This record gives sequence, structure tokens and C-alpha cells, in this order.
Amino acid sequence: MLKFVKLFLVILLFSACSSEPEPKPTTPLIIKTSNGDVRFMVEVANTPEELKTGLMHRTTLGFNSGMIFNIYPVRPTAMWMKDTKIPLDMLFVAPDASISMIKESAEPMSEELIISKEPVRAVIEINAGQVKRNGIKIGDKVTHMLLNSMVDIKTPGPEAQAAPKTPTQAAQPAPKAEIPVPTLKVEPQAPAPTAPEVPTASAPQAPVAPKEPVATPATAPKLPVPAPAL
Repeated sequence: MLKFVKLFLVILLFSACSSEPEPKPTTPLIIKTSNGDVRFMVEVANTPEELKTGLMHRTTLGFNSGMIFNIYPVRPTAMWMKDTKIPLDMLFVAPDASISMIKESAEPMSEELIISKEPVRAVIEINAGQVKRNGIKIGDKVTHMLLNSMVDIKTPGPEAQAAPKTPTQAAQPAPKAEIPVPTLKVEPQAPAPTAPEVPTASAPQAPVAPKEPVATPATAPKLPVPAPAL
């Protein structure tokens, strides 16, 4: 009887350790490729625990199934295949909902980091081979409820979307730092003494020579003009 109880406990413990996580509810995801739309049903990893676990310990994944990781706020991120038994294709999605990086056939159980080159809004994991099978390429657009509100690649998140200003809306002044600036008391200064004026010596003027009277030239005496003879 004791052996039977021990055997039962070992079987129960083995079953508890080997049980794989149950799939979560799925949501539709569409990838628009040059060959047409490709549709998947994906689970959503939202919480820190779900983001950390991902598809770890799963032994099966439906043909058109997968998982999308909600990377928020937008940032560069890294993925790995630790404790993940299924080979996967990984799609890194930029904030404008386009695929910015693809990792095909990630090796199961590998702890090698797969690092995005640019900030991403989401990461999608699907069965390995789906990228080649469907012709999925960088630049293809993704449609999913997580990405519907994204507009451009410079937006860090939905809450950063500023409402457009109306013409009547005045520009708000920039906030000022709440640091008191001490006021310095300036003592009045006495005027600087001015140097006394030094009289300048004038050079003696040379005596002016008296002007001599200018002699009036004498007029020449007129000679009598003889009258003409008639």
C-alpha cells in the first residue's frame, strides 16, 4: 500500500510539472502582404507576467495561431526562446504598424537575445515557416486592436497624441521652473571725484608790426593837345 501511495504521488507531481499552459482567448490579426491579406488568431500578452512568459512551455501551437506582445511605451526590446519548445518566427512591429524587423525560425530553448534595431510597438510570434509560406516582408502593415490608434513613428504612445489646436486656441506659455531666484541688494555708489582742471599756459603772442601807408601812385601830367588846324 505504501508503494502504491508513493507511486501515485510521483505520477501526480510529474503531471503537475509537465502540464502546459492553457491558451488564452484570441483576437484577429491581419498582415497585408504583396500576396494578399494573411489572417491569424493571436493571444495578447499584456501583463508583466504574460510578457515574461510568452509561449514558454507550450508543446503545440495552432497553424494560424500566435501571440502579440504589447510593448508599451514604445521602446527597443529584446526577445529570446528560453523554455520555448516551439520554433517560431518573430515579427517586430514599428509604431506605424509596419513590420520593421523579422527573425525567422528562432531556435527552441535558446537564450540568445534577439534585439530590435529600432523602437517597436509590438512583437508577434507565429509558427516557424509562416513568414516564407506567406511572403511576409519588412514594411508589410499589421492590423490589430493594439495598433489601431497608432498614427506615426514619432509618437511614443496613445496618450501622447496631442489634440490639434484650433485657430482660436492661444499658445500656452512654457512652464517655469519653481526655483526662487534671490534678489541681490545693490548699494548706492558715491560718484567718483573728478580731477581739478589745470589751466593751460597760452604762448605769448608776437607783436604785430604797424602797417606802413600805401603810397598812392602819382598820376602822370597831361600834355596839352594841339588843336587841329582848319
